Amino acid sequence: MANVRVGFSDAFFTALTKLQPSIQAKVNKLVLKFQSDPESPGLNYEKLNAVKDESMRSLRVDQAYRVILAAPESGNVYLFLWVDHHDRAYEWAARHTCRVNPNTGTVQLYVSDTQQVSDQVTAVSSQAESTPLFEKLKDRHLLKLGTPEELMNLVREVTTEEGLDDIQEVLPIEAYEGLFLYLAGESYESIIAEREVDEVAHYDITNFADALERVQSQARFVVPKDEKELTEMLNASMDKWRVFLHPSQRRLATGKKNGAVRVLGGAGTGKTVVAMHRAKWLSQQLDGTDKKVLFTTFTRNLAIDITQNLQRICTPEEMGRIEVVNLDRWVQKFLRSHAYDYEVVFDERRLSSYWEKAISEKPTELDMPDTFFKEEWQLVVQAQGCLTVHDYKRASRAGRGTRLSREQRLQIWLVFEEYRRQLNRNRQKETDDAYRDAAHLIQDQEMVLPYSSIVIDEAQDMGTQAFHLLRAIVSEMENDLFIVGDAHQRIYGRNKVVLSRCGINIRGRSRKLKINYRTTDEIRRWAVALLDGRDIDDLDGGVDNNRLYKSLTHGQSPIIENYESAEAQAQFIHALLEKGDFLPAATCVVARTNKEVQVVKELLEGFGVKSSVIKHDMPEDENGDVLKLATMHRVKGLEFDQVILASVNEGLVPLQQVLMNKGDDISKTTAETEERSLIHVAITRARKRAFVLSYGAPSVWL
Repeated sequence: MANVRVGFSDAFFTALTKLQPSIQAKVNKLVLKFQSDPESPGLNYEKLNAVKDESMRSLRVDQAYRVILAAPESGNVYLFLWVDHHDRAYEWAARHTCRVNPNTGTVQLYVSDTQQVSDQVTAVSSQAESTPLFEKLKDRHLLKLGTPEELMNLVREVTTEEGLDDIQEVLPIEAYEGLFLYLAGESYESIIAEREVDEVAHYDITNFADALERVQSQARFVVPKDEKELTEMLNASMDKWRVFLHPSQRRLATGKKNGAVRVLGGAGTGKTVVAMHRAKWLSQQLDGTDKKVLFTTFTRNLAIDITQNLQRICTPEEMGRIEVVNLDRWVQKFLRSHAYDYEVVFDERRLSSYWEKAISEKPTELDMPDTFFKEEWQLVVQAQGCLTVHDYKRASRAGRGTRLSREQRLQIWLVFEEYRRQLNRNRQKETDDAYRDAAHLIQDQEMVLPYSSIVIDEAQDMGTQAFHLLRAIVSEMENDLFIVGDAHQRIYGRNKVVLSRCGINIRGRSRKLKINYRTTDEIRRWAVALLDGRDIDDLDGGVDNNRLYKSLTHGQSPIIENYESAEAQAQFIHALLEKGDFLPAATCVVARTNKEVQVVKELLEGFGVKSSVIKHDMPEDENGDVLKLATMHRVKGLEFDQVILASVNEGLVPLQQVLMNKGDDISKTTAETEERSLIHVAITRARKRAFVLSYGAPSVWL
């Protein structure tokens, strides 16, 4: 019994977090005592009899609570599986099996209760008669996808996607995922290839130690390498994202990459989690060097949130080798340190007077609306770095709705020339100018910066000049750029980026995360439907889609309500909080504008609701049992048990002034897509439940 190692299932942590803190402390003490001496007589370590899985054992926490664990037939790894009140704990043990799957070599934890499986078979068989969904898959295929042999007949009965969801609770997660991906159109061969499963191998079902080393097992089980790591894990918060990574996430986060990597994935698929674990892994490789990992994102508040979360998974030494900063702040600091003689203007509203002056001098024969010039400047001139009229004449205008003759381009350039003259006269530059100037400075002076790698989060919100700069900061080499994004969530009006045109080659190193771990599938479907029929890019000139995007949890569909007045809407929110299904601190009320957030806040305060607005330049306040409020932009990157979209009214959603300021139909369509993406982002912050509320005339999208 020497050198005993203990491991944990993700289900164990789920159960543990539901217990009172005093009970959690007892459980943690019990785990450490067991790891130190599993034969100690004071442990009350007992074999369970009324169970199907003979490896099930129990440990007494106190008179009322029991831990359920699996004892290996051979080897020294014990797996803590569940903890609960003793009656419920024994019931759980009687219904579950923990075993090494002989066909995949992974450890699986699943329901094996014969009666429950029989009931599920009956439910599936009662569906409308149609062709079984998996009839083209042979038995060996189902086994290699992770289906336990005793559940094969159950899977064979499935005839609809709803039927597959009905038996989700019974199946091991890897089996359910594999069957869903096949159902969604992924070939069996590609699923097996991505999982790196040996088609012919059969695995030793008694060897838990080797099975737990496989990446598929590590998605659901963790074995601390020593007592120090075990103690740190038990004393840290139980955020499962810190420990458990899906195999697709783990492969991306670890290991050497031969060049730039692009990771796409829908909301809740763990892109930022992968990015943070990638930064941690890269930092570990730099031990003993003077190099750093630059972790950058689009907004300051996201950089603050990421810093807080990185500190949860990194040691101080690892954190010391990671620099987290949003790109605007990085370029401002860099240029200032090199005596840059311009002020970088990040707030476009400060430049409005320059535009008024420039547009007032446009040739009379140009009949474009004023908004056309700003859009053309941002989406064509700045995006492609046009510094002269000759650059502009050669620039691509793909995706712009207004056709221009050669003569019109010459006339339009006069406006741009005057605008730039206004900027230069006041010694000011736009952000894209600053990015471009910084990139030229690095290249012209052949600077070697202290970064070995850059991790880029929320890449969809960065423009072309930003990626030219990032390419200049770190040249093309091993582990150079790790780019994470999702154009379904583009909410800051940036032009579509084609990475290959920025000197970034991702050929053969592009991956897509498919499983949503945050929201229920019902919320996911509602969010995805907002963007149905819209062309969404993949950040490199192609098209992205969410065909294989899926959530593993289920719940209510978003609840949609309309009220006569803002007061009535606030009264509903107050009543919802009074009901107490979720703590106020686990709820966020989200509105389209800062002004509307304040309206909702004041009305709720009239009902005695304590609330806090999440600011743009501040991290989320994690303390206090107070309701959170935020704009749809600020809530990006956060998550809550319950999200209430408030004031989804006509004129506010979509924001009418945004659509009115667009110069042509294509620009309006793009702006509407971004407004839809904003709702998509906001509602996918919800883990368990979502409301969509309006007052007066509701949004046309409802």
